[in-house]
Amino acid sequence: MAMPDYHLVTGIENVPYGDLAVTGWHTGFHNGVVVPDPSTRFHLGIEPGTTFYLCDAKTAVGEQVAEAPRAVLRRQVERLATLGFEAQVASELEFYAFATSYRDAHGSGYRAIETLYHRHADNDILITGFAEPFLQSIREGMTIAGLRAVCTQGEGGIGQYEINTAPNSPLQAADGHAIFKHLVKATAQQAGRSVTFMAKPRTDQAGSGSHFHVSLHGNKGGGVLGRDGKLSPIGRRFLAGLLAYAADFAVLHAPYVNSYRRLRPGFFTPLVASWGWDNRTTMVRAIEGSDGVRFEFRLPGADVNPYFSAAAILAAGIEGIERALEPSAPVSGEVAHSSSPRLPRDLTEAIIAFASSDVARRVLGDTVHAHLVALAEHEREAARLAVTDWDLARGFEPA
Repeated sequence: MAMPDYHLVTGIENVPYGDLAVTGWHTGFHNGVVVPDPSTRFHLGIEPGTTFYLCDAKTAVGEQVAEAPRAVLRRQVERLATLGFEAQVASELEFYAFATSYRDAHGSGYRAIETLYHRHADNDILITGFAEPFLQSIREGMTIAGLRAVCTQGEGGIGQYEINTAPNSPLQAADGHAIFKHLVKATAQQAGRSVTFMAKPRTDQAGSGSHFHVSLHGNKGGGVLGRDGKLSPIGRRFLAGLLAYAADFAVLHAPYVNSYRRLRPGFFTPLVASWGWDNRTTMVRAIEGSDGVRFEFRLPGADVNPYFSAAAILAAGIEGIERALEPSAPVSGEVAHSSSPRLPRDLTEAIIAFASSDVARRVLGDTVHAHLVALAEHEREAARLAVTDWDLARGFEPA
């Protein structure tokens, strides 16, 4: 299907930037094509007469667009395959649910919005149960869309919930992640409610994460990261890559200015590049499962592009394997003030780390790397122009 290639250069407002290399005013925003991937076919219960597909972006002459999100992830999957491994990925997506409709929320400037319940439901089956009719409608929609929910739970913020999906190949997991977010928003709209996947929608409440669970499997099947409380050599090297290049790729796990408001002490979010066995204060939590060890990568927020984030995870792990890196010692307690390498504290720091990273440029390719830097710089510039409520409340009189 012929389609203007705006979609390659849009920000969060769905407005295209005009000065990126892949397309813009200098190209006349020419047509490319989007090619449906038959394996992604799905339906939504709220639109029973419609069949949906996810698509790959190609040029008008049929060449793959390297900057397209699915292409960026696919390249890292192929790199991993050359080492003889396949990955399994599952995302845990947190979100806030509100009794207020999207229209009314917008009309109030997103200030007069009522949470689905007035107390937090962190592992509380009673309060989570109060939201169950809405959560059940989401799970039923997931079944229709071909997604499998593993569990539902209340989270630490007031009105915050989490639904976990089953592991899948990286590309299928990222596709499912994107479909899930679309489904949740559409379900809320139909019910006269609203949800947000912002990383930090409220100053005084927990942020919403998108933890990625990652395992590696060899040609003969079975996990290869470790077993019985010990990491394998491959597991150690993959983990070491995640730790060594977390700052390099942080902008792909936290892509917006708001993303970094989530990464603060006291909210179970990582501040440094650390790891530990079943330690929720670290960036990488090593977990022993029935199929061996898997890693829970806890840096991404719920606002993340799943293709870019999953690609960054694989790229960093592959680099660790190829360079035979060794990880730091595991951390058993709280790590906010440990000696582990510090993660970027805001988008500017993340852009500097990513733009100057020889590893990111090499593994992503010059063109893709420059494209992702430019997208991040546009986001930063948009934030620099904004006058916020915080600015006014703090400085209107005393400035």
